[in-house]
Amino acid sequence: VLFLFLGELRSALVVIVALPLAMLIAFIGMQQFGLSANLMSLAGLAIGIGMMVDGAVVMVENAFRLLSHARSSGKPINRTRVVLEAAREVANPIAFAILIIIVVFLPLFSLTGLEGKLFKPMALTITFAMAGSLLLSLTLVPVLCALILKPKEEKDTWLVRGAKRLYLPLLDWALQRKKIV
Repeated sequence: VLFLFLGELRSALVVIVALPLAMLIAFIGMQQFGLSANLMSLAGLAIGIGMMVDGAVVMVENAFRLLSHARSSGKPINRTRVVLEAAREVANPIAFAILIIIVVFLPLFSLTGLEGKLFKPMALTITFAMAGSLLLSLTLVPVLCALILKPKEEKDTWLVRGAKRLYLPLLDWALQRKKIV
């Protein structure tokens, strides 16, 4: 799925590496807090899978974009410097996006009784996974981008082109009929 949307195998590999490591960090956090791998905590990981890759995808896409622009400028490329610039551009948005997801689950920590026993493990597991995702998105992913990504021409994948072919006329129609929409 990542390859279909990113359109570049190296980019997809960088993002894929972050996913099991974020889960590993979640399991380490679960062990430290004495949480078992029960149905609710594992459901938390299942829910969090899509969210765990968001930060890595944003980081990889921005690094790929800046590497593409640097390549098209014709000057020699220092990949480390370009990726560092890309990481600085998106570090705050990634951090805030992941922190907002973590904050959404904070009310579940106030539950008591049976509800607390059911939902606290899920909330803790998602929190650990998202914290791991944040850590990896801001540290490991930029390093892997600098090592693995190659500057290439930026272009849409066939899937994105097809989606745009459907979306752009719909967008034009909606913008021409603002009051109705």
